[in-house]
Amino acid sequence: MTSRSPSPERTAVGDRWFLAGYAGLAGFFALEATVRQRGSAATLHASDDDAGTTSEIVRAFVLGAALPILLRRLPLPHLPRWTAPLGLVMEATGLGVRIWSMRALGAAYSRTLRTGAAQQVVDAGPYRQVRHPGYLGTLLTWTGFSLTSGSLPVVPAVTLLFGRAYRRRIAAEERLLTRDLPGYDAYARRTKRLIPFVW
Repeated sequence: MTSRSPSPERTAVGDRWFLAGYAGLAGFFALEATVRQRGSAATLHASDDDAGTTSEIVRAFVLGAALPILLRRLPLPHLPRWTAPLGLVMEATGLGVRIWSMRALGAAYSRTLRTGAAQQVVDAGPYRQVRHPGYLGTLLTWTGFSLTSGSLPVVPAVTLLFGRAYRRRIAAEERLLTRDLPGYDAYARRTKRLIPFVW
């Protein structure tokens, strides 16, 4: 990596990767609009159990999309060229994990924290190994996007922004589900939160 200004050729190539990264984000938002079920699953009206985490995640989306534009043109260290295609692979993987998660949960896959009267613990598909695979998919997507920026400071900025937001979200969600969803406590004891076999 280097802090020197990139050549015009490198800048043109980097811009194409960066635009491809934004195309991946467009896929993320299209997925949200088309796969998530309608009704209460799609609402942004949060309960007290949400603890402000939905608002924090929305802010992370806005800042996460804007920071790379602001930071990548500054005379800051650049990432090696190979990180951009790696970022696109991560974005695609994240989108795949998110689709898998959304389909496994169906109507229970909601934007805000809530439980339904007929809701049950789902431990099939990606939920067999981790309790929050949809969040894992989101983190992979946004980290991959940050790699397409070509700017080294973008990666920790976006990763920390989303890492903090989803750490709070997971804590709030687990409090709610442990309290309101029968069987969740036992499910939580045999699975990891986000990363299989690790955490």
